[in-house]
Amino acid sequence: MKKYFLIILCLSSILMNKNCFAQDNTFEVKGLHTVYVEVYGNAFEGYTIGYDYALKLREKHKLSFNCGFGYVPDLDNFFNFFDFPIATEISYLYGKEHHLELGVGTTCNANFWSSKGGFYRADWLTPFRIGYRFQKDDGDLFFKAAATPFIWWNLSSFMPWFGVAVGYTFKSR
Repeated sequence: MKKYFLIILCLSSILMNKNCFAQDNTFEVKGLHTVYVEVYGNAFEGYTIGYDYALKLREKHKLSFNCGFGYVPDLDNFFNFFDFPIATEISYLYGKEHHLELGVGTTCNANFWSSKGGFYRADWLTPFRIGYRFQKDDGDLFFKAAATPFIWWNLSSFMPWFGVAVGYTFKSR
């Protein structure tokens, strides 16, 4: 029993001591936090207020995760009928400040009809993104424009579309 206790004690002291490893772990994950407004794009016929987190993998390679929500009023029945899209997306970015953006996401477009007393139906979309993104690593203006064709699952159709977004990227620490 003493033998096992000594082995555990020696192993735990080795693992707790930082100087016993040959390499220093200096890898820090620094991501870019961005808030933006997108017109059309994943929200289809409206706008999205979104949050984007871009993770730098290598010098010219990034992975971007974003989510947003929007409001799409029916212009004929402005207060009676509206859509509430909730969109998520993952994108691959290539470039330093000027990026090629390739992505795919999912959007739940909940339709509401207030005169009928609530929820009407939900449409599911799968948007794809092929476009341009301007985003500096040290923060500042954020801009992107893209073709965002999507599959509309409720209608079983593929539709070409586009989107434009502008926002602000915060400085990473």
